[in-house]
Amino acid sequence: MKYAWQRFLALLTSGVKVVLSLLALAYLAAIVGNLVHAFDLYDWLTLSGPKFWGGQVWRLVTYPLLPFGLTDFIMNSIALVMLGGMLERHWSRGHLWIYCLVATAGAGVAKVLLQFSNPMPLTGAAPMMFGLLIAWGFLCGREIINLFIFGEITVWKLVLGAAAISLVIMFLTAGLVTALIMASGGLTGFVYLWLKQKWLMSRASCVAHSERMSRLEL
Repeated sequence: MKYAWQRFLALLTSGVKVVLSLLALAYLAAIVGNLVHAFDLYDWLTLSGPKFWGGQVWRLVTYPLLPFGLTDFIMNSIALVMLGGMLERHWSRGHLWIYCLVATAGAGVAKVLLQFSNPMPLTGAAPMMFGLLIAWGFLCGREIINLFIFGEITVWKLVLGAAAISLVIMFLTAGLVTALIMASGGLTGFVYLWLKQKWLMSRASCVAHSERMSRLEL
């Protein structure tokens, strides 16, 4: 148990610590506010179509701060530490934060478009976790990992399998629209990474072309 806890703490990168602390503090503040009947953060930060279209646009990125419940908070925190820490080592702290905001906003946009008149709020960091899961596949998809049950499997197959199972569960428990909203976090993240990769490749080719031209001129 002690070894497992040490390995878990080793995954905590600086960017993940900030995000995890923010989620924990927001959840704690929401609990305290409800206990003392002083304020209701869920009423201020969660996302719904009518409130967004009424001008409260900050909800598009604040809804992940408050979980659906304790189990939701624990599961998302574990996913954040495991996936976020790994991705931050590939990227940087700032890039991880930007990506989390992109995935969050993507699912938020899907929410207010698909349920523009539905007052049911969206809360929890699940769309962000879908985005982090897809990013893992995008960056390390061809790597082979060895699972005790399934044997050797590529990261992309594992990612798609885990995403499919999660979406089926959401579809059965919360309906098709909710599953689509959650999936939008991963889809938005994939499109963002794909466009960023294309942009970087185009910049690299332009630089190489300029260098060749300079040599010819000399």
